[in-house]
Amino acid sequence: MKNWARCGMLIDLIEQYSAIVQSWTVTNFDREGEDFRLKAQIIFVDGSQLRIRQMVIDGRLLKYAYQWQTQEGDLIIRWDNATHWPEVATFPHHKHVARNQDVTVMPSRGAELALVLEEIALSIKIPPDTHRDEF
Repeated sequence: MKNWARCGMLIDLIEQYSAIVQSWTVTNFDREGEDFRLKAQIIFVDGSQLRIRQMVIDGRLLKYAYQWQTQEGDLIIRWDNATHWPEVATFPHHKHVARNQDVTVMPSRGAELALVLEEIALSIKIPPDTHRDEF
């Protein structure tokens, strides 16, 4: 898949979830041929943030991390594929879920950002008078 197509998919996803997105920015995009590294941030209408990191090599999403955190920077959930949790059923895909002061590592459905945004959308309440910039 062309790297620009992946960036277009990011924009399409943000538009699909525009009811919960307050703003977004691409903070880094390095590419060499078809390989690239992407860093982006989405701020949601409740003030929480999703930090996105992806590394695509030879058209494959090789590494990823999606960290959803509160406005204050406290972890809510982080999805990633670091290879340090081999006992998780979906290895290397997993998520770190914060509850109170504890963080639990759990199986994850995988690397797709669409699944992450779907999960976040189920948790965010949309304020009735939220003003968002139009895309």
